[in-house]
Amino acid sequence: MQRQVKHFAKMNLSDEVEFIFVDDGTAPTFKPETELKNLRVIQTGDKRAWTQGLARNRGAKEAKGMYLLMTDADHILSKEAIDRCLNFVGDKMIFPRYLAILDEDGNLKQDEETLTDYGADTSRFGSKRGLYASYHGNTFCIKRYTFELLGGYPEKACVNGFHAESRKGEDSYLNTKWNHYARDNKINLVVGPKIYIFPIGRYNVNYDLNPKGLFHNLSYEAKPQPNKK
Repeated sequence: MQRQVKHFAKMNLSDEVEFIFVDDGTAPTFKPETELKNLRVIQTGDKRAWTQGLARNRGAKEAKGMYLLMTDADHILSKEAIDRCLNFVGDKMIFPRYLAILDEDGNLKQDEETLTDYGADTSRFGSKRGLYASYHGNTFCIKRYTFELLGGYPEKACVNGFHAESRKGEDSYLNTKWNHYARDNKINLVVGPKIYIFPIGRYNVNYDLNPKGLFHNLSYEAKPQPNKK
């Protein structure tokens, strides 16, 4: 997360933007090394290995703005995406992802040597798909009212103790409710500017979920995990 804070600090964003990092205790306590205006770190004290949905609900409750931009630690938000959300008047926006990394100083890098060092598939370079890495249902901008109307992340989908597969996960529950709501109210999903993702999982030649030790892979063990002591 240190890289993310340094990345945001370089953007010189509007004072309207607030950053809420919800620390559930899975990793060592996060203390930012770089000053970032409007940053709050909320420690939940919940030591379970996977509490993403609950953490996002907590962040939404603490947020002051009319719009919520939710993302994961392995995703890299662009200034363009954040600025677009500041001026957004719709209900929900999603973002196309492209492979990249943040270096230790918070700089975005997409050169072949760096991405290869982090495990990116070299066959992508020069191919038609290039560094495009699809969309993902856990990074989106949503109107706060809409998020609350949908009920946020349901408790029943957040008790697996691991990253549940496919339709059993909390992202799937929320996105399914959104799809029904949007269909019934004839609301179009808006596509925003590009964002980025570290080459992890299926974008990594070794299917590494934790390149350089920047993330963790406990949540992907498909079995219940006891609370950490």
